[in-house]
Amino acid sequence: MAYKSHVLVVGCGLSGLASALALAQTGHRVTVFERSSKLQEIGAGIQLSPNATRMLQNRGVLEEVLKYADRPEAGTFRSYRGDVFSQSPPVSDPRLVKKAPYIVIHRADLLRALLPGTRKHKIEVRLGSDVKEINFSKPSLRLSTGEVHEADVILGADGERSRCRDILEGHADPPYSPGDVVYQIPVPIADINEKHLAWDLKKRSSVIFWMGSGGHVVSYLIQHDMLNMVLVYAEGGNGKVMYGLWRADLAEFRSKISEWDPVLHEFYNVEGSVCTKWTLFQIHEPNQWSHENGRFGAAQAFEDAGVLGWIFSQSVGRDQIPDALRVFEEVHKPRASDVRRRTLDQKAMFALADGPDQEKRDAELAAGADHELFKRLWEYDAAESGREAWKTFTKTRENGVTPHIGIEGTRESSIL
Repeated sequence: MAYKSHVLVVGCGLSGLASALALAQTGHRVTVFERSSKLQEIGAGIQLSPNATRMLQNRGVLEEVLKYADRPEAGTFRSYRGDVFSQSPPVSDPRLVKKAPYIVIHRADLLRALLPGTRKHKIEVRLGSDVKEINFSKPSLRLSTGEVHEADVILGADGERSRCRDILEGHADPPYSPGDVVYQIPVPIADINEKHLAWDLKKRSSVIFWMGSGGHVVSYLIQHDMLNMVLVYAEGGNGKVMYGLWRADLAEFRSKISEWDPVLHEFYNVEGSVCTKWTLFQIHEPNQWSHENGRFGAAQAFEDAGVLGWIFSQSVGRDQIPDALRVFEEVHKPRASDVRRRTLDQKAMFALADGPDQEKRDAELAAGADHELFKRLWEYDAAESGREAWKTFTKTRENGVTPHIGIEGTRESSIL
């Protein structure tokens, strides 16, 4: 088989795997390097809105993903006391989820659903491969074993503790913690009956947010038989990052929400409920995603994979790879940056203490002020964005104009 180019992907988490599939399906030879000796996803549940599932649909893997996923029938925002004041997020709104669904799924199940694509599209996955150096001029990478691998382009998707990012920026840039800790309790629902306060949460698949001073709780179904309960709480601290999952005492979780909805406290009575915690951390946003030589780029999420995959599906010759990466960065970095900013704003909004700001937030959500924000985010088509960007680039170059790609309105995107 004649490949368009050879791509090395560093990192085989959800982002790296999605990007590898997008590139392999469009005729590129792909080799993925993963530092861990086995594939695993830390954490529990993940919510995928239509802008993400659309990419899975385009790549022909959504059907496999849906075997493990649940489609919520409803979504609500509630006060920490349990009062419902908004039927959002609109997870079942046919205007938003008809063509691509909103789903909830365990992260490990999502990874498992994507893996068959590596065999189908002949993607080589090399586990236990720790990347130590990247030579941007060749381009090539060197593993801790001394092995050197060359290719036409290298894609960095190695997560929060990214060696690729450190090498690109020329200095170590570890994640930092703003002081938020995530507590997670997977609750077996088999023993929840009609007498249990959480019966409504069992009989109807829903995504529910409780918002209170200092943090918020979200719940949804995973693995068809577990109710995933997650508390994001601002604890302050010295900014130190706690990597991995740590066992937490249920009393620690309970102390954060002692005056919250009685339904939440009922979960401690369900046999088999255990609590873990981890740090919610951030990274400093890089000034650029690609190296100046045009042979190295970064991928961060499913939307990135959608944009990148479509651009590289076109007649991109090896000599056009620098142009393709530049177009990818110019078209998608503004949106990614804006979504990141709005996500942080949303976290703060969810943690408002009782008072005028909280009352204003509740009134706006109750009036449906968030619908247009959901619409702009969820209707985003990453593949179409990539297609239009490359079309604009090639057309302007043909006309003898120095191409500059920009998408108007990225400041309007939101994640809620």
